[in-house]
Amino acid sequence: MNRRTFFITGAAFAGALAAPRGASASEARQAVPTVGSPESGYADPTQGPWRRLFLDATVIEEMQGLTRVFHSAEKRTDNPVIRRDLPWETDPKTFGPYVYGTVMDEGGRLRLWYQVIADGNHVAYAESTDGITWTKPELGLINFRGSRKNNLVVSAADRTATGGSCHNPSVLHCPWASDPARRFRLYGYDHGTGPRMAVSPDGLRWRFASETEGTPLFPSSDVVNFFRDGIRGRFGATWKSVNRRGRAVGVAWSEDGDRWTRPIAGPVFVADDLDPDATQIYGMPVFPYQGLYIGLPWIYHARYIKRGFYSPNALYAAQEGSPRTVDIQLAWSWDLINWSRPPDRRPWIELGEAGAFDSGMIYTARAPVVVGDRLHFYYGGFRAPHDEPRAEGGIGLATLRLDGFCSLHADEAEGSATSRVERFTAPSLTLNGAVRAGGYIEAELINRRGRPIPGFNRTVCTRFEADEVRGRLGWPSSKLPDSAVREGVRVRFYLKRADLYAYLPDGAEDIQIGPPPVEPAP
Repeated sequence: MNRRTFFITGAAFAGALAAPRGASASEARQAVPTVGSPESGYADPTQGPWRRLFLDATVIEEMQGLTRVFHSAEKRTDNPVIRRDLPWETDPKTFGPYVYGTVMDEGGRLRLWYQVIADGNHVAYAESTDGITWTKPELGLINFRGSRKNNLVVSAADRTATGGSCHNPSVLHCPWASDPARRFRLYGYDHGTGPRMAVSPDGLRWRFASETEGTPLFPSSDVVNFFRDGIRGRFGATWKSVNRRGRAVGVAWSEDGDRWTRPIAGPVFVADDLDPDATQIYGMPVFPYQGLYIGLPWIYHARYIKRGFYSPNALYAAQEGSPRTVDIQLAWSWDLINWSRPPDRRPWIELGEAGAFDSGMIYTARAPVVVGDRLHFYYGGFRAPHDEPRAEGGIGLATLRLDGFCSLHADEAEGSATSRVERFTAPSLTLNGAVRAGGYIEAELINRRGRPIPGFNRTVCTRFEADEVRGRLGWPSSKLPDSAVREGVRVRFYLKRADLYAYLPDGAEDIQIGPPPVEPAP
């Protein structure tokens, strides 16, 4: 294994955008076309069956001789893919360009809304057909330093053009909207108000909702990230909170995107005692993925005030001697309230080497896009750590195999893993797996009591010996016994020199997901 993977031993994308106010969740799911983002399309159908991932023990109940491996995203060697090359980006006092922001695939055109700070917050816009080469069109929308020849779409320098300014731009495409002027939504933080929303017909010409002038969508500090929760047919957001360890992350949600609720007034995601002492959670974009939620926490390596009350001087004194760098980890949740991370708290997107554009801080776009069989994660990088002069930034790209967050790994010795009880109708599976020379993935079907089902043992299984995200594994019979269909079966996988990233039984039963727990169950 290379340095971008690390081991943990033990057992173990149809649209996601909102429907009009008053529409049911099922209507919302039917209203939106497929596009290539993790919030719609192949990577996250809004209702199951979802591919079975191995991030936690929900899928696999027994494991022997295998290792659970968490995989980091892989950076492009020619990063950054977007450099500071425009007058409002190259000023020595400018902070950016970076994301904080949104990358969206709209019919094969990648659209990027990114952040620049130069005498206030500004949202800039770029486009690409391949995700590598980007253009920054001259839009003529915003008056910045006496000129409209720029690619800005929202700016503190010209609040009259949009009715506000925006820090942390989260853009959501809402093609179902009956009003053409509201087919895009922009959520972000306005330093004059707090979290606000703007609407647009095209993602370029924005107007902030007048009802949020002076009234925030919900209480928050200055870091917010919004997403479309297609799993439950609503909008979601994370916001900067605080706890005894310093910066932390809270959650909010909304049925219509206009009226918001914080189910818990404080944080739901915090640094804990598995983290180094100098650890805070600066923010955390979240996106739905295969029935659960993936979070990309921004890990701020700085100590917080441990004695006395907050003041800027106390904050600076507390973090004195800390690295003050920011990198990215991986987290996941089934309900947006309870979160898990790999216990080995290594970076998921690590800082660059000394002198690199991303050697001081990294922040990510709110969600990746799907390009072929990989997830593309765009991120903003800086050479300097937090609270240093922000003279330079750039936007880089890191990629991950589809479903490649975690795998079950086998080396030379064979290992096995047994699934939870599954209900499906056809005795075949779609696999995402990588088999090395001399290796294999096989499986057998067993009943609820652990006994092999005749005709479905590993000796007649079609051995999987490839590296594919949509491979096939099955048995000669085309029909399961009626008792197996009625009672459900368990799948026992056998691996040698292989990694299994995900699987999905053909004709699998949908998984019903209820509302997230807010109060203890009786």
